[in-house]
Amino acid sequence: MSTEEVLEITNRMEKIDGEDVYILTRGMEESIEKLRVKTKIEKEDAMFSMLDRDLEFIDNHAGFAIAFRPVKWKNVKKWIPCMLYKYGGEWRRVVLQYADCSACGWHGNTASPTEPDLYITLENRFEILKRMGQLSFRSCPVCGSRISTKAIWIEEG
Repeated sequence: MSTEEVLEITNRMEKIDGEDVYILTRGMEESIEKLRVKTKIEKEDAMFSMLDRDLEFIDNHAGFAIAFRPVKWKNVKKWIPCMLYKYGGEWRRVVLQYADCSACGWHGNTASPTEPDLYITLENRFEILKRMGQLSFRSCPVCGSRISTKAIWIEEG
């Protein structure tokens, strides 16, 4: 997305991992509606299809948001979406993943901050990844064993 397209949706900027990103949170009804309209218009575009699912997700799960982060592509700044989760009072970039527990067979949705692609454009990405790897991770909600991903959020129920 271009800067103009992002600014049509949200002008709320926050610094996350030392990077200025535009953010869209639950409760920003007007901005969410603008993005919903755009996803309907651009429904053939894979990124907008993902954004439509992400909007649905943040609507139904407290503590999540969407960030638009800058990436340079052929000397042009583009803004790509990234999921965020409020953890320990800070926004964390996350990837939503399906995980399981080999001990009891539980499986479900999780959010992990340890996917390297989340930090690919940042100069200090290795330092950030190391910090993310030191967070307290969730265990299986059924038996308490380690699950197949490093999750800071697990969908309960």
